[in-house]
Amino acid sequence: MSQTFVGIQIGAISFIDEGVEKVLDLLQEKAGVNAIMVSALSWSLGNAGRAFFGFPDHGVQEPDNLQGGAFYKPDPRYYQATFHKQFDAPDPLYKGFDTLADVIPAAKARGIKVYPYYCETSASGIRSIWQPGFPHFLDRDHWGKIATRPSLLNPEYRTWWRSVIEDWFQNHDLTGLLWGVERHSPLMDIFRADSSTGFDQYFVAEARARGIDVQRAIEGYRKIDLFLRDVRQGQRYDEGVFILLLRQLLHYPEVLMWEKMWLDAHQSFYHEIAGLLRFLDPAYEVGLGIWQVINTYNPYLRAQYDQSDYAEYADWLKPVLYHTPAGARFAKFAESWQKGVLADATPDGAFNALANILGLEEFVAPREESPMAGFKPEYVKRWTEKLIAQTGGRCKVYPGIGVGVGDGGDSKPITPEDIIAGVHAGFDGGASGVLISRNYSEAELRNVEAIGTALRQRGLI
Repeated sequence: MSQTFVGIQIGAISFIDEGVEKVLDLLQEKAGVNAIMVSALSWSLGNAGRAFFGFPDHGVQEPDNLQGGAFYKPDPRYYQATFHKQFDAPDPLYKGFDTLADVIPAAKARGIKVYPYYCETSASGIRSIWQPGFPHFLDRDHWGKIATRPSLLNPEYRTWWRSVIEDWFQNHDLTGLLWGVERHSPLMDIFRADSSTGFDQYFVAEARARGIDVQRAIEGYRKIDLFLRDVRQGQRYDEGVFILLLRQLLHYPEVLMWEKMWLDAHQSFYHEIAGLLRFLDPAYEVGLGIWQVINTYNPYLRAQYDQSDYAEYADWLKPVLYHTPAGARFAKFAESWQKGVLADATPDGAFNALANILGLEEFVAPREESPMAGFKPEYVKRWTEKLIAQTGGRCKVYPGIGVGVGDGGDSKPITPEDIIAGVHAGFDGGASGVLISRNYSEAELRNVEAIGTALRQRGLI
């Protein structure tokens, strides 16, 4: 078997729909897969369910209406320190199936490594309302309401995650963990007109310990929120929206202090998880999946996450570099900022300015053509090179190539030619492997096979 890392993200539903042995054989034969990233615990349809934007040429051709939770059988011995002990997925489709116990032996028999995959998704629409007790993990927003996502400083939430990881790695023959880094800070939630997190009693206590004026910070967030609501309703100002936004941040510097506190909490969360794996066995591999919004689209998130930080905690990195749908996704991001933060600019002006400051001009088509053009494959090469350089070569990089991930509107169809070009670009940029993404259940088999074609062209399998 090839020593080149060839991984794929996959949910339990694919094994249930198509059979464990059949799926593993297919992945090995068509794409040379030697590692699977299993969504053993998830509430996200995109990460664990059937296809999100239409069904490919395999699997069951109907929605699974995913609820989610644990797709494995939690061992009660490891959950004595947490109140959250019952979190099995209630979906009837998963009854009697244990993603770890039923898949790992078959994978190991084929020489395939297994990693549980969890993505701390930013989506506020993913709500675990069928999980008794989960609301006790939830944060508060800047208006004081219960938020839609867990608090990164809630000690009960962190204790539960320690329990989950100990259960996984003490009971199952795993190689490591892939943890998806995908959260928005509160200011970015406000920028995108979404509910925020980061204001529960744990954040308030941490703010006070840091000497941050809590009331001033919350007042600042609320003023920015109300200001941008008016902007989205068409209000314009002689001074300009962007200038007035900067004025708000200057008048309320506590907001940026709070932002740094939130960022520290987010990073410390996955740093803690990396340390726990090292404690259980230094041989366990820690992989971090870096959201495309962080590594590519959003200048504020690009500033937040100094990529050199990853090298201290991860053995390898999976940057999300889905170049085919990137044109549509970047166009939507630019549109959202043009309606708020960059409302003084024209749609083309906002799009072009963002492309310029993000270094995307040579990879992206003009705004109106962008959704159906995607990004040029060279983007994968350049971003792989950058990540290797910024982490000092201390982490292996396995670029995430989107073989089926779609978009909610018009988007360039993903073809084998696009995938082959993206794989070559990644290896030309110094990649040590490839991670087939976002989810096997979304991908046409011809696109899965295109990964294998590119690897064979390079003599890697």
